[in-house]
Formats: sequence, C-alpha cells, structure tokens
Amino acid sequence: MKLSVILVNWKTRDITRDALVSIYKETRNIEFEVIVVDNNSQDGSVEMIKKEFPQVILIENSDNRGFGKANNQGLKIAKGDYLMFLNTDVVVLDHAIEKLVNYLDTHADVMMVGPRLLNRDLTFQHVCRRMLPNPTNSFFHLFGLTKIFKNSKFVTDYKQYLADPEVTGPAQALSGAAMMFRKAVYEQIGGFDETFFMYGEDLDFCKRVLDKGWKTVYVSEAKIIHFGGQSSGKRWVKSLINFYEAMWLYYRKHFYNQHNIILNLIIWMGIKVRMAIALLINYLK
Repeated sequence: MKLSVILVNWKTRDITRDALVSIYKETRNIEFEVIVVDNNSQDGSVEMIKKEFPQVILIENSDNRGFGKANNQGLKIAKGDYLMFLNTDVVVLDHAIEKLVNYLDTHADVMMVGPRLLNRDLTFQHVCRRMLPNPTNSFFHLFGLTKIFKNSKFVTDYKQYLADPEVTGPAQALSGAAMMFRKAVYEQIGGFDETFFMYGEDLDFCKRVLDKGWKTVYVSEAKIIHFGGQSSGKRWVKSLINFYEAMWLYYRKHFYNQHNIILNLIIWMGIKVRMAIALLINYLK
C-alpha cells in the first residue's frame, strides 16, 4: 500500500462528504486507503460514510477523544508506506495528493511534505508553511506586530509573510490540516502527542521531526482548499481556551527548561493576557 490518508471527523458530515469526494476524484494513480476516525459525531456522519463510501476504513469512537488521539488511532492501523493527516474541511485540487506522493518518491532526503493550503477564495493560507514558534516570533504574531511591521522579515518570521508562496522549499512547520510523511517518521518518533487535545499537536510533531535532523518541504504545486482557520466570526469559547492552553503546553515541553522562572512566568502571563483579550473580542462580536 502506497499511502494511508487519515481524517478525524466530529460533527462535520456534509463537509466530510465533500472532502472524501475530492480525495477519490483527484487521487487515481496510486494505491491508497482512507481511514476516518469518528469522534462520536451523532450527526449522521457514520451512516453517511458507510452508505456512500463503503471502501473507507471507519473507526467509531464512543466519545470525542480529541484530534491528536483520534489521528493516532488511524496511524496504528495504517498500511501505507506514506501516511497523511488530512482535515475534513478540505477539498483536494488537481491531483494534489499524488503530487505530494511524487515529491517524496523523487526526493529520498525529504521525510515530510505539505501542500499549499488555500482559503475559499483561493488566497494563500500562511499556516501551511511556517517557522516553528518561539517566544520571540510568537510575541510578534500574537500581539499584532506583524501587521504593523509588515515589511520586516524579522517580525513576520513566524508565518513567513514575505516568502513567495509559489516557491517550493524547506519549511520548519506545516499545518496539521494536511501533512504527509514517510512511515519511518511514525516508527521513530510516534504520532501526535496526546497531551494536546486540540491545537498545537501539529507544531509539536514538526518540532520532533526537525529535532531528528529530517527535512520537511512545502510543495507549492500541490493545492488543497482548507475552509478552517479563516473565519472572522464568533468562535466556540472552548476552542479559544484550547488554543491558548496548547500554546502553553508547547512552551512547557520545548522551552520551559531553557529559561529561568521569571521569564517563564512572564511567558505564562503573556499567554493568559492574550487569551483574555481573545475571549473579550469574541464575546463582543
């Protein structure tokens, strides 16, 4: 088996259907399997998949186990030489999955690849090609300095705002919405860290890949529409809290022991302040 594509579904029946249609429509020239892990959606998703996509390998959870843990369930049964995490809120364009497979096939030194993620209007999502977060670039990003100093490479470093999206090349971090890697990666570093319930697990995974000295590449020719991560409307409060909690978890795991207690306290307070601001803005929308 060449490839295993893993999707985690939670109450997204209709967009999951669209994602699966696009996967099978745009992926015809390789042997692959699709694994869907349903986190107790109870919205007709399971019934829809069984009826319309009987070829899908379906795991039915009795509760919502979170993004990382559910993806790991898929990894444990995946048979592919290459493994792919793919969100349900996507539409695969122009054989994008095949292009990622081809890149790995023709670049033996590359261990992980990610596509160009696009918004609904086909504009570029910078989240698909980032630097790994650190205290400095995270501060610039979270407190809006990247919008003020738009022409500063140093300030806009985290999401690589000044880099050309047309150029395929190395990237420290990809998006968990769509990333493909060799099975050897999973065999050596494992799957997502299940401490992260939602958010942050993809950055942690990329950090562990980078720490191994492995090469990760953003492939501009492979295009996938990703509907998430672009809404300016009101968000579920719990998702906002999960986001900032994941930020602290990431910092604690990778930076806490490198700094003194005073700086750690400042970082913790900064994250809490930014979370409070985000919750207030969300409430006022």
